[in-house]
Amino acid sequence: MKKPALLSIILLLCLLSTAGCFEYPPQKPVKTVQPEDQAPGLTWIGTSTPFPSVPAPVTATNWPTPAPTPTPDLPPDRLTDEHGVEMIRIPTGEFIMGSEEGFPDEVPVHTVYLDTYYIDRFETTNAEYQQCVADGACEPPRQFDCCAHQSIGTIIDYYGNPAYDNYPVTWTNWYDAIDYCEWRGVRLPTEAEWEKAARGTDGRTYPWGNEDPTPAHLNFNWESGAFDREPLGVTAPVGSYPLGASPYGVLDMSGNVYEWVQDVYAVDYYSRSPYENPTGPNPDEGGWRIARGGSFWNQAYRNRSSNRNNAYLPADLAHFDAGIRCAMDDPYQ
Repeated sequence: MKKPALLSIILLLCLLSTAGCFEYPPQKPVKTVQPEDQAPGLTWIGTSTPFPSVPAPVTATNWPTPAPTPTPDLPPDRLTDEHGVEMIRIPTGEFIMGSEEGFPDEVPVHTVYLDTYYIDRFETTNAEYQQCVADGACEPPRQFDCCAHQSIGTIIDYYGNPAYDNYPVTWTNWYDAIDYCEWRGVRLPTEAEWEKAARGTDGRTYPWGNEDPTPAHLNFNWESGAFDREPLGVTAPVGSYPLGASPYGVLDMSGNVYEWVQDVYAVDYYSRSPYENPTGPNPDEGGWRIARGGSFWNQAYRNRSSNRNNAYLPADLAHFDAGIRCAMDDPYQ
C-alpha cells in the first residue's frame, strides 16, 4: 500500500477514536486550588497562572433630580391699581394706637391687631379725582379754589387747572371720599388702618419718628420766626416731603390735607374698641366722621399721628383742607 493511502486510513481511525491520537498543543498538568489558597482579589481558573478578576462593568444610575420646592409668590410691597394709583402694603400684626400726650379722645393707649391691607402712597390728587368726576361716579369738589378759608394764600383756579393736577384734591366731604374709593374698587381706610400706616408699630409721635417737625418734614403752620421761612399757607404737590415718610414709605400722612377715614366718631371709642380689626362705632351712634393727619393750616400738635382731630365733622360738610386717601384688603390672601 502506498504511504498516502496508509496515512488516510490512520487519520480516519483517529477521528473515530474517543481519546484521539494526539493533543495539540500539549496540555500542562492542572493544579487544583482550594478557596483558602486564593490570593485576595485574584481568581484561579484551573491553571497555574493567576489572572486578576475583572470587575463587572458599572452601569451609571440616572437618579432623578429632585424638583425644587416652589417658593410661594410673596405679595408685593407696592402695587398700582387699574387707575394708576400706587398703593403700599401694610403687613399683618399689632401696633400701638393712641397717645397719653394728646387730646382726651386719644386714650386709653391700646394695642390693636390688623390684617394685611394696602393704602395709597399719596393723597388723592386733583387729576385722579377728575377721572372719577368725568366717569360720572363722583361729584365735583364743592369749591374749585384752594385754601380760601382764613389762609395766607388763595389759588382761585385750583381744581381743573393742569398746573395743579398733582396737588391734593380739597373741598370734598365724607360721601365724596366714599364714592371716589368705591369707583376705584377700593374703600376708605379705617381709623386704625390709617394710624398704623402713619406711625408703624412703635408708638412714634410722627410718621418719621419723635423728632420735632420742621419745614422739611411736612407742610404745616408755625409761628412766625420759628424757622427761616414762612409757612406755605396752601397745599403742596403730593409727595413733596420724603423726609416725612412713614415707616412703610407712605407720604404726607402728616400735614398738607386732612384725610377722611371710614369710622363714625365717638370720643370714648378707644375704651371699648376691639383688639382685632376695629371698624369704629356703630353708624347709628351719630353722623360725625373723622379726618386724620392734620393739614397745612394746623400747627405741629395737630399733625401728630395719633391726633383724631378732636372735632365733630359732619359727613356732608366739605372742608377747605380735607382730602382723600384710600385703602383695600390684601388681594393676595
